Amino acid sequence: MKKAYKSLKKHFSRASVVLGAVLVFAACESTQLEILDSPNALQPSQADIDLFLNNIQLGTVFFFESDNTDNFNGVSELGAKVSRLLAMTAGNQYENVYVGQDMNEVWEDAYSDVLIDVRTMVPLAEEQGLYTHAAIGQILESYIAMTLVDYFGDVPYFTALKGAEDLNPAADSGQEIYAAVDALLTEAIANLNRDALAGPANDVFFGGDESSWLKLANTLKLKLYLQTRLVDGSVAGKINSLIASGNLMTDLEDSFFFQYSSVDANPDSRHPIFSDNFDQGKTDYQSNWFMSFMALDRSLPDPRIRYYFYRQQLDFSEADNQTKECVNEVIPAHYDAGEVFCTVGDGYWGRDHGDNDGIPPDDDLVTLHGPYPVGGPFDDNSASPQLSRDVGLEGAGISPIMMSYFTHFMLAESALTLGTTGSARTYLESGMRQSIEYVMDFGASLAGTSVFVPTPANVDDFVNEVLADYDAADNDGKLEIIIEQYFTALFGNGVEAYNTYRRTGYPNMQPTLQPNPGVFMRTFPYPDNLVNQNSSVSQHPISTQVFWDNNPASFID
Repeated sequence: MKKAYKSLKKHFSRASVVLGAVLVFAACESTQLEILDSPNALQPSQADIDLFLNNIQLGTVFFFESDNTDNFNGVSELGAKVSRLLAMTAGNQYENVYVGQDMNEVWEDAYSDVLIDVRTMVPLAEEQGLYTHAAIGQILESYIAMTLVDYFGDVPYFTALKGAEDLNPAADSGQEIYAAVDALLTEAIANLNRDALAGPANDVFFGGDESSWLKLANTLKLKLYLQTRLVDGSVAGKINSLIASGNLMTDLEDSFFFQYSSVDANPDSRHPIFSDNFDQGKTDYQSNWFMSFMALDRSLPDPRIRYYFYRQQLDFSEADNQTKECVNEVIPAHYDAGEVFCTVGDGYWGRDHGDNDGIPPDDDLVTLHGPYPVGGPFDDNSASPQLSRDVGLEGAGISPIMMSYFTHFMLAESALTLGTTGSARTYLESGMRQSIEYVMDFGASLAGTSVFVPTPANVDDFVNEVLADYDAADNDGKLEIIIEQYFTALFGNGVEAYNTYRRTGYPNMQPTLQPNPGVFMRTFPYPDNLVNQNSSVSQHPISTQVFWDNNPASFID
C-alpha cells in the first residue's frame, strides 16, 4: 500500500492569488494622468505555481468529500446516499431530498476554487516550463468537469469563468464537454511526457511521481469511455488501446486518494465524516440494504464488513418505539419477499432507504463507520459505545477518489459488455482480492491478532463462492455480480456508485421506504446560485438524464 502520500491539513488556508486590480481614474478637464500598474496589485505572472497547485489539489478533495466547514456534503456523499451506500435520510421523495440550495457549495468548490485556478495556472506553468504542474491541473480539471456533467447534465464550461466577458454563460452540452475532457487528458499526457524544468514542491497525492499521474490520466479515459458505452459504439477500440498501453492504474500503489491525519485541532485534519459522526454525534446512518448485502448475501460475511462498520451492540434487545420506531411495524407491502426491513440482525443498526424519521436517542446503539475509509474503530465484537474522537484510527482515513481495484471492476464490465481485451471473470477476481487486501491492511493496526480477522481461507472461500455464482449465471446475472462487487469495493466513493447504478441498473437494491418516492434522481438539481444569478440557465427536473444515460425513464428507483 502506498504510504508516501502526504497528509495536508484539511483546513489549510486555500492559497488565493490576487489576479489583479483595476483602478479607474477620471480625467479632470485637460489634466493627463499617467497610467501605472499599482505596486500593490499582483499580476497572474507573479503567482506562485506551487501555491496554485496546492489550492487546486485541496479544492478537488473538498469537491469530492467536503471540507467540513460549510455544513454541506461533497459529491461523494450525495451520490452515496441516493445510491444506498449510505442511508438516505433527508427525505422520502427524491425531489425533496436534495434541492438547489444544497448544491451551492459543491458548485462553488468546482468553479471558484478549482476550475478558475486551473485555467489561470496552466498557461503560466507551461510558459515557465513547469509541465508536470500543468498536467496535474489538466487532469484534475478533467475529473471535476466529468463529475459536473455526471451530476448535473449540461453545465457552463466553454464560456464559463470569463468574468465580465460573459456574465451569463450558457450550459454547454454534456456530450461536448466529455469530448473536451478526453482531449484535455490527451494534452495532460503530452505534458507529462515533456521535460519539466522542475516538479511540484508539494504534490499531496503522488509526491510528484509523473508515472502515477500518467496512469491516472489513462484511467480517467477508461472511466469516460465506459461511462459512454451505451451511446458510443467506438469505445471498445479506445479501451483496448488503453489496455495495450500498460498505463492503467492496476496495482495498489497506483491508487489515487487523499490521506487524512488524526490531528483534531489547529487545524482539524481528520476525515470529515469521522469528525461529523464521532465528535458531534452521528449525522449519518448506515444503509440497511448495504449492511445486509455484506452480512447475508453469501454463506460467509464479506471479509471487509468489520472494517467498514462498527456495531455498538450485537443484538436488538434495546430497540423500542423510541430508539427505533419501525421495530413494531410490519414490512411494507411494496418490499420484495425477504427484503431487509428496519433491522439487519446481529446488531447491524442502520436505516432503510428514505427513512426520514427524526433523530431518536440511539447514539449508543447505531452502527458506526469502521477503519475504512473514515478512520473509525475495528469491530472486534466488543460492542461498546464508540462515539468519541479518540477511537479507532482517530479519523486518519482516506478519500478513495480512484482506487486501483476500481480499474479491475471497470475492465470486468467492459470485457463482459463490450468484448474488450481480457477475461471479465479474471478482472472480477482481481478487483475483489485487491479491495479485500487493501481494506484489511488499512485496519490491520487495530485488528491485530483478533480472532475476527478473516483468515486467508475465509477470503478464498468468499471469493470462490462469488466466482461460482458468476460461472453459473447468464450474462445479465454476470453483470449483476460484477456490479455488486464493484459497489462493495466503492464504499467511500458515492460518485462511481451513482454513475454505475444509472449506467447498469445494478445492484438490485432495497426500495425506498415510501412506496411512491417519485422519479429517481437521474441528475441533481442545478444550484440555486446558478439559476438565480445566471439568466442563461433555468432549473431542470431531476428526471433529466445525462447524455450517456439512455436507459428507460423507470429504469431505476
